[in-house]
Amino acid sequence: MSNYTHFNLSFDDAGVAWLSMDTAGRSVNVLAQEVMSELIAVVDEVSNRAPSGFVFSSAKKRGFIFGADVNEFELFRTASDVEAHIAEVLHCFAAIESLDCPSVILIDGICVGGGLELALAFDRIISIDDATCQFGFPEINLGLLPGYGGSVRALERMGAEAAMKLVLHGRFLKVREAFDANVVDKLVSSREELAGAARDAIAGTISRRPAPESSNMAAVIADERAALMARTSPRNTPAPFGILDHYSVSEFNRNNMMKAETKLFSELMMTPASAGMRRNFQLTDAVKKGGRGDHEISHVHVIGAGTMGGDIAAVAAMNGFEVTLQDISADAIDRAIERARTLYERRLKAPQKVEAAMSRLRADAGGEGLAGADLLIEAVAEDLAIKKAVFADAEGKMKPGAIMATNTSAIPLEDIGAALTDPARLIGMHFFNPVPVLPLVEVVYTDASNSSFVDRAMYVCGALKKLPVRCKSAPGFLVNRALLPYMFKAVEAMLDGADPDRIDQALVGFGMPMGPIELCDQVGIDVCLGAGKVTGMSAQVAARFTAMIDAGNLGRKSGAGFYEWDGKKAVRPRGSYDQHELDAIAADMLAPLVAECRDAVAEGVVDSADVADAACIFGIGFPAFRGGPLFWDESGSA
Repeated sequence: MSNYTHFNLSFDDAGVAWLSMDTAGRSVNVLAQEVMSELIAVVDEVSNRAPSGFVFSSAKKRGFIFGADVNEFELFRTASDVEAHIAEVLHCFAAIESLDCPSVILIDGICVGGGLELALAFDRIISIDDATCQFGFPEINLGLLPGYGGSVRALERMGAEAAMKLVLHGRFLKVREAFDANVVDKLVSSREELAGAARDAIAGTISRRPAPESSNMAAVIADERAALMARTSPRNTPAPFGILDHYSVSEFNRNNMMKAETKLFSELMMTPASAGMRRNFQLTDAVKKGGRGDHEISHVHVIGAGTMGGDIAAVAAMNGFEVTLQDISADAIDRAIERARTLYERRLKAPQKVEAAMSRLRADAGGEGLAGADLLIEAVAEDLAIKKAVFADAEGKMKPGAIMATNTSAIPLEDIGAALTDPARLIGMHFFNPVPVLPLVEVVYTDASNSSFVDRAMYVCGALKKLPVRCKSAPGFLVNRALLPYMFKAVEAMLDGADPDRIDQALVGFGMPMGPIELCDQVGIDVCLGAGKVTGMSAQVAARFTAMIDAGNLGRKSGAGFYEWDGKKAVRPRGSYDQHELDAIAADMLAPLVAECRDAVAEGVVDSADVADAACIFGIGFPAFRGGPLFWDESGSA
């Protein structure tokens, strides 16, 4: 047996080389550069010893190979640096392909990115038939495509259309889907059967499955391009358009496509979009880690069965918490529970899972659940007096050590906590609407808040599959503090004569989900006015909002606001404008958002620029390919 840091190589009596991967110092296998360099050396040794077969497996208990180490991408300064690295890996994978013996790879978990590219270099791919096994190329989420020959080898195994869609969309295939798509040659029922299947493959009794014939790729690519152009542009996100061009070859030539893949990957790595998306990946990972821990919560009591409160309760029950839902209106509770059933049928699908979740969500009009609850989440009207009354009443009914959380979107917690005998119990858990869809939760604290309560609330958010960020109590916290001045500036510009469609088109072109004028309508003019009274707004904007409310024009929910609404769609011209003009408008409109984020960091409302950027991406929909408002502003990107 040879000695390696990340691999174990041995040869059996039949001359078969058995190689297992066990990345040192990590819980999962990752193709970091050090690991890849060692793999190159291992493959050289295997080639030199001319084995009768070559079998690759994982020695980890969890997963197979999770791809490259994204953090190391920042080490590459130029496209030439990237190309030089890729050339070494391509040589290694080609050496595996050219072995004068059968090669077999055994999959027992997640096999994505560079891990799948490695697998595709083997003659036979064998996997256990288990839900833990998934296959895919997530590189598109980093503004890239596979760079180790994966786009080409996937085409050879799966056919052009299936390969292109796997690369373009980044969706993972479950093991049965992977088998049906010809990614996998053989399924076995357990890990214990893998070694025997490898021997069968070496003996020739397990064949490689032929790739399906390609369909009309030109038509498929045209449809994909049209769908892309409806939501983005090559200027903002070059990777998907580059992938479509990559697969738009009239005749397949392996060598040419390998070279084209390397060139495209290297160029994309240097784009601002990829830099922003890689930062988004790192922010997401960091925020997820902040939500991991023992929350010690089993029973959640929610007061307020409106859209927000009802959906918070539904999501909590869906994720395993016992939930009691209180409201002064029994009808509101009933409606919330019916909405929960609809959510569960859509998300959980299996009837037994739906009924299990429903059994955890209980109507509690009288509030009896307060006494046994570990966590209270208040989601009543955004009115300080009402909230203070709710908490003053709840404090005397809840057990010692239970956490009291408000879902307020902007009211300083100190004002609400004034109603409590022990304000240390009060924290904020600000969810975003729609709760089942939007991932961010601002976990808000004051100088008086029990720090362990803040930690546990973060962990609850993680258990709810949310992305929690810590915010110090201040008007608007982080998201509304940043978002509202941006919206109000756009309204001011419109009131001063600017074309609202031009403003909205500028920000949509920038990458925002919708423009700020349309967003006011979407949020509701009455809600904008109420939030603006907390965070501040000009008299001009307040007067316009008030006049619109008096006229019954509340935005989308009333059918008219700044725009007329056709159901869920604002009726606006969506004109075509000069790009330089739109860029200038976007930068001008976003200036207050960037400034508020910078001030929030300076004032300690959030811990870092990373947190501010993450909150804006996850809570506002600031485009991920921009990397967050502060990252975008500091990078000087257009």
